[in-house]
Amino acid sequence: MAHEDAKLAISEAKQRRKIVILTSHAFLRGYRKASIHFIASCWAAQGNKVDFVTIGHSWLTLLKDRPRFRALSQDQANRFQVIAANLRAGAYLPPFHAFSSSNRFLNVTSAALFRLYGSYLPAFARGVIADADLVVIESGSALAFFNKVKRLNSRARTLYFCRDLLRSIGAAPVLQEFQAAQIGRFDTVCVPSERLGAMLPSGGRVRVVPQGVDTALFDREQPSPYQPGSYNAISIGNMLFDQASVAAMAAAAPDVNFHVFGAAWSGWAQPNITIYGERDFEGIVPYLQHADFGIAPYRLTADEVYLAESSLKLAQYSYCGLPILLPDLVPFKRANGIPYRLEGEVAWREKIDAALAMRRSTAFRDGIMTWDEVARQTLAAAFEAQ
Repeated sequence: MAHEDAKLAISEAKQRRKIVILTSHAFLRGYRKASIHFIASCWAAQGNKVDFVTIGHSWLTLLKDRPRFRALSQDQANRFQVIAANLRAGAYLPPFHAFSSSNRFLNVTSAALFRLYGSYLPAFARGVIADADLVVIESGSALAFFNKVKRLNSRARTLYFCRDLLRSIGAAPVLQEFQAAQIGRFDTVCVPSERLGAMLPSGGRVRVVPQGVDTALFDREQPSPYQPGSYNAISIGNMLFDQASVAAMAAAAPDVNFHVFGAAWSGWAQPNITIYGERDFEGIVPYLQHADFGIAPYRLTADEVYLAESSLKLAQYSYCGLPILLPDLVPFKRANGIPYRLEGEVAWREKIDAALAMRRSTAFRDGIMTWDEVARQTLAAAFEAQ
């Protein structure tokens, strides 16, 4: 019996991986969570050793987001901070970093800057990469470090964690070139949408793992943050945010309060719109649970309809049983979708009344996976056929 227990312990130990994640996201309290945060936490909870390395920030971040820079500098500047059991987070903060820009003149020099930026990592990151079983590189600026990772550790498995089309998030042309050149060198390319996978450059070993939901957090009963008897709509996230449509909704429904989390707002906002900026995800959950309907105000093109499959907010709204107002270009198949026209919509009041009248239903959440399931499937895809 003792022999069998020892064999089981050895088997389990072999399945515990040393995982390094390179991402532009920061693991900080008070800031929004993306799928990479949930997956990193689940991998750690499952017994893997996870080091979360934030890139894409520098002293230049002071000019754009002083609070974020100060938060990163305090505990994670070129060193790791313990976030939870088996999970550490650290930030590479050099004097400057390469960044994407909509300015075509800056993009002329960005190719050289990204190559220079991606050629170096500080010791705290080099050490864990050299010892890793798996290195995860998220779509975006982290692609600049792929060759450096391979030089530091040629035996580690590499996973391209691709959540968006690079052109959709405004990535510099050189990052799109990196993606095309490197995609076939990754052991696995993980996407949340079949449509997204089909739109990537050829040559990648693409595996589709849908987005998930923190079901334990959403299932926890929390008091409503809204005034009793009020009507409330919620928008979360800043991806392709369509301010004009939200403003039109608010103008058409002055009796409804619109709560906007994560997205920036330019200029004046109607009195029934509240702009919250970035908030800790746990703090947003009660607003989701008790809203009357959700908004997915994407300003998108036909190339970006993959968002219907990869959108975190659509999964979270649906899990909470909310009706959802979203552009008719999005091929959303759940019964809680209420489509509107991106251009020339005139029936905003009718759309909003339909959302307010729709009965919430747990059927809207059918088929949505937990993050634990997503994390296990993602890790299995990274090590398949090994």
